[in-house]
Amino acid sequence: MMRRACLACAAALACAPASAESSTVVVERGTLVVTVDVAGTLRAVDSDHLGPPPVPEMWNFQIQMMAPEGEEVAEGAPVLAFDASELGRKLEEKIAERDSAATQLELKQSSSRVARHDEQLAIAEAEAALRKAKVKADAPPGITAVIELEKARLDLVLAQNNVEYLGKKAAAAARRDAAEIEAWRGKRDRAEGRVQQIRAAIEGMAVRAPRRGTVIHQTDWEGHKKKPGDNAWRAETVIQVVSLAKMTGDGEIDEVDLGRVALGQAVALRLDASSDAEIAGTIAEISHVVGVASPQSPLKVARVEIALSDAEGLRLRPGMRFRGDIEIQRVDEALLVPLSAVTIDADGAHVVRSTATGDVRVDVELGARSRERVVVERGLDEGDHLLAEPGEPP
Repeated sequence: MMRRACLACAAALACAPASAESSTVVVERGTLVVTVDVAGTLRAVDSDHLGPPPVPEMWNFQIQMMAPEGEEVAEGAPVLAFDASELGRKLEEKIAERDSAATQLELKQSSSRVARHDEQLAIAEAEAALRKAKVKADAPPGITAVIELEKARLDLVLAQNNVEYLGKKAAAAARRDAAEIEAWRGKRDRAEGRVQQIRAAIEGMAVRAPRRGTVIHQTDWEGHKKKPGDNAWRAETVIQVVSLAKMTGDGEIDEVDLGRVALGQAVALRLDASSDAEIAGTIAEISHVVGVASPQSPLKVARVEIALSDAEGLRLRPGMRFRGDIEIQRVDEALLVPLSAVTIDADGAHVVRSTATGDVRVDVELGARSRERVVVERGLDEGDHLLAEPGEPP
């Protein structure tokens, strides 16, 4: 019976928890850094955004060619091209319209010249008849019979009226022809202007680099990049030609952290593509407009701009994603304990201090905290040993 009791005690001891020594933490004096999360992408400070050219009455463009991402290009090099077949059809239509208007203009000018010539002949004949009638009407009464004289005077009036009528008719016809000629000339000129405009637009469908730089394909709202065959809308950025000499970070922070972030706060960034390297920076701009993070994430975020101050030796490119920490508070020479060692209940915050005589519950007053540690304002001394995970208080 005694042997069974001893075996039971041995089994119980074998299953007992580890000693207090192996599960304690020490109260330390140090610096607490309080941070908030930030995530985003890098952006070139010096860049040119390229997309479809401003073609009147054209809103959708099909991409035919894109320079490879990361390629170094010289100023004037072709980096982007769009399908110009629709513009080619419009050009043919406008050329035909211009040529037709030009032909009609020439015909109208020619017929107008013939009409003016015929009108001048008719007026000349009428004026000759008027002179002849005037000679007869001015004859002395003794020479010409009274009836003949009266007839001559009537013929004179008719001749005067005819000359006046032909003059007015010619003037009206000339004004009408001039208006028609001007209309055809205007139609031809408008068509010619449209032809030149379309030709310039066709030439503009091949987009050239405005500067020497590196080609970067633009990422859209959903994180996708364009490729040949895709459509782009007017004023949409398809690619960038950038200088890699200076970068900035476009970051997003949680809406609840917006009130704690201020200009000039230090930032430590880690690239997703190279998490071992850390980039230092500062908050340069804060947007107080809150929006959703992405179509896939309804998380409310605010956007910040981060000025990078130390990226020597790193090959940074626009569009690289990063995660990091914004330092919003720093407490020097503070007593620090892990959060896991602190219990907070209805009675307040307390820890379990481990002493030579046993474990003792100690009420504490807490200060600033980070994700892992908290400042103890009152209740503990440097070097105190605490249960790492106290569980239920003794």
